[in-house]
Amino acid sequence: MGCTAKYPPCSSVLRHGAGGSEIGSERMGTLYQIGEVCHLTGLTPRALHYYDEIGVLVPSERLAGGHRLYTDSDIEHIRQIKNLKSLLGLSLGEIKRILDADEARTRFLAAAQQAADPTGRTRAVESALRVTEDQLRSVRNKVQQLGQLQRQLERHVRELRRLLHDADPSHGAERVGGRA
Repeated sequence: MGCTAKYPPCSSVLRHGAGGSEIGSERMGTLYQIGEVCHLTGLTPRALHYYDEIGVLVPSERLAGGHRLYTDSDIEHIRQIKNLKSLLGLSLGEIKRILDADEARTRFLAAAQQAADPTGRTRAVESALRVTEDQLRSVRNKVQQLGQLQRQLERHVRELRRLLHDADPSHGAERVGGRA
């Protein structure tokens, strides 16, 4: 069951503690409750809970009662996850590895910028390069698998067209399902 109601961001409500004092407003920005995130992303609450359980998307904040709060960055991560699933057909485990690698690359590049010596910078950039090359290998492998599936389906289409033509030669002029 998805969330369909419109929700305003809850940041103004959540910035104030029980006594009305502002809590961490300079670092919080806009925070979204789970229903808001469902509305913005089309995911269900169960999907968001599952993403949290397996570590694909851990909410940036939690209230004392355990309620999950999401930031704009979390929303962007959800969009990345959805794109990786639909574009490449990646599993959540594969997506987690890609997102973890992105975070590792970011950490390595930050370490390279902060390194005081050229050797430290070189090591950090080499680490970022290794992580990125591993990601590229994974994507190339997935593209190869998709290419194999495409070729198999194209063979099936050709065979089915041949069978259709053999059964009724008048269908020879019609095209079914795309290219030959």
